Amino acid sequence: MDGKSNWETLCEKIQERTLDSAPLTVKNAKVLRSQILKCLTEAYNQNYLKTKIYKIHELLKITPQSKEIIEITGGERNFKRRKELAHFERLDSACFDFAIMVNQKSKPAQIIGFNFEIRFLEDNPIKFLRFDLNLPEHNNEVKGKRFHIHPGCDDFMIHSPPMSPLEILHLFLYDLYLPKYPRSS
Repeated sequence: MDGKSNWETLCEKIQERTLDSAPLTVKNAKVLRSQILKCLTEAYNQNYLKTKIYKIHELLKITPQSKEIIEITGGERNFKRRKELAHFERLDSACFDFAIMVNQKSKPAQIIGFNFEIRFLEDNPIKFLRFDLNLPEHNNEVKGKRFHIHPGCDDFMIHSPPMSPLEILHLFLYDLYLPKYPRSS
């Protein structure tokens, strides 16, 4: 395996394998929203989430059910990473938001796109981490990277492990903390 054309072929195979194994079906968007609400509420009750219960309800939105494509949002999209935009906040002050697109026309409903971004404090060596599943036919699909991670840079992306939105939310809530004794120190 050598050369750029082989890499592009590998990317297509990685993308296909990732999308085939990723748990991207749900009963419907309303049920997924309820599962997310339960997860966020439990994290608050277990002292992992600083965002108050009433604010969780305010931030977690869903578009009207009359449409085929439903969007579930948690906070405001914040690609400029401004602290004043609405977001969820962990006890360590890391903050995150997300958006999920669900196609309810297919049965079971299909998660067709999402972005989940967590932003860390200034002293963290990584400023943010974003998981993206771009919508079908996005230009990243041609590159074999429809499902990818941005590890601290919008222009740098690597293939993502096959994770569902709920799995990524759990990762943001219960993991990704700097260790007490970092390896790099």
